[in-house]
Amino acid sequence: MSPESGRILVSRSPADPRQELGRFGVADDAAVACAVERAREAFPAWRDAGNEARAAICLRFRDAIRARIDELAHLIALEVGKALWDARSEATLVPAKVDVTLAEGLRLVRTIEAGPGTRATFHPRGVLAVLGPFNFPAHLSNGHIVPALATGNTVVWKPSELAPAVGAFVAEAWKEAGLPPGVLELVHGAAETGRSLAVHPGIDGVLFTGSSAAGQAIVRATLAQPGKLLALELGGKNGILVRADADLDLAVAETAISICTTTGQRCSSASRVFVEAPLFDAFCDRLAQVLRGVRLGHPLEGGVFMGPLVSLRAHEKLSHYRAIAREAGGERVTCGDTVLPPPYAAPGLVRFERAEQTHPYQRDEIFGPEAALYPVSDLDHGIAALNDSDFGLVASVFTRDRSGWTHCIGRVQTGLLNWNRGTIGASAKLPFGGLRQSGNDRPAGVFSTLYCTVPQSHLEHTGGLDPKTLPPGMPRP
Repeated sequence: MSPESGRILVSRSPADPRQELGRFGVADDAAVACAVERAREAFPAWRDAGNEARAAICLRFRDAIRARIDELAHLIALEVGKALWDARSEATLVPAKVDVTLAEGLRLVRTIEAGPGTRATFHPRGVLAVLGPFNFPAHLSNGHIVPALATGNTVVWKPSELAPAVGAFVAEAWKEAGLPPGVLELVHGAAETGRSLAVHPGIDGVLFTGSSAAGQAIVRATLAQPGKLLALELGGKNGILVRADADLDLAVAETAISICTTTGQRCSSASRVFVEAPLFDAFCDRLAQVLRGVRLGHPLEGGVFMGPLVSLRAHEKLSHYRAIAREAGGERVTCGDTVLPPPYAAPGLVRFERAEQTHPYQRDEIFGPEAALYPVSDLDHGIAALNDSDFGLVASVFTRDRSGWTHCIGRVQTGLLNWNRGTIGASAKLPFGGLRQSGNDRPAGVFSTLYCTVPQSHLEHTGGLDPKTLPPGMPRP
């Protein structure tokens, strides 16, 4: 056991604060240093074990999670408040990441043969820190851990302080799979623990998923360590563009789902909706009607679409932004009222009469089921409005016109761009990441094996000097 601060992290369900899910020791600087040291000691053997041996353990982990999918989904739902259907969807992604990494991800880091005596090989970076978020407490951390381990790195993982029980569950599955001691170290704590881990000189890379503010803090804290890799998947202020020719039913349904899934607590959640003027009023009325009908409740209750927000603090943040929407010039269409106590929050919608976005309500990531609706005149106006953001993660375009859709490709400045699909979907076989405050050009998804490795180029010669290869003026030895 590593030394700890003596402080205890108590996990409670946001759906019922009386329900305690576990107690976990908070790692202080000494505990973090011990975890890094153990991971450093385990690295050479894990690096040299080879792809086949590492893959075998990853597959056993996959099977261990698959055997306990329902248990993991139940725990996710309780610990972070996800509706059970949503939590189950997340749980199924955890074993699936193993298959994608071994089949597709490792293919990206195979030896490159560039000609006779010229090639490049890929090697693990060393000890990687994984700092996980609360909204996908199993899947998003796992999205870093699996490729890191499969490519020969060792890992020190700090789950979100709001989801330590899920972290412990997943770490236990790796142990059950036969992962050698030290290859995956688990430390618990909040921002202070995360900072201690990120700045530790024994860490070769920081793989982080979370808010833009937290990502910027990591960048500032590691400025004196320019050789330390940072792979930052940050927030979003994601937009949807609905053209006048769009399928209204489809656009309304996909927009509502993008606003409300995971109670609006996804980096890919939609919070800005731009609608061409001829469809604006009808779309607003239909979307408001759907949002008012979204069912809230305890995450384990059948038929519930949205559980509570993750914490009272998250509810207070959402309430603050809702309070300043009128100050921004918006008209409240749906107010987000619910008879359930905080941190439950119903969907909210605010209507604006112009597409300018200058107020913090319109520009900040709120991270809750809240969206603003804006009119635009045409396609190029809509593209400009989508791009008027400090973020650049994902956008969606709804139109029946394929040429209009293709006009958006390369002009909408986001890492992901979807056609007649909402903002929250993503393929595990494609890169996932954003621009500007949404990330630092280290996309996750199948590309995660690339930031977990270092390429090394080789010019090779079997020996024996050919005098003809000597440059002019260079005497023969």
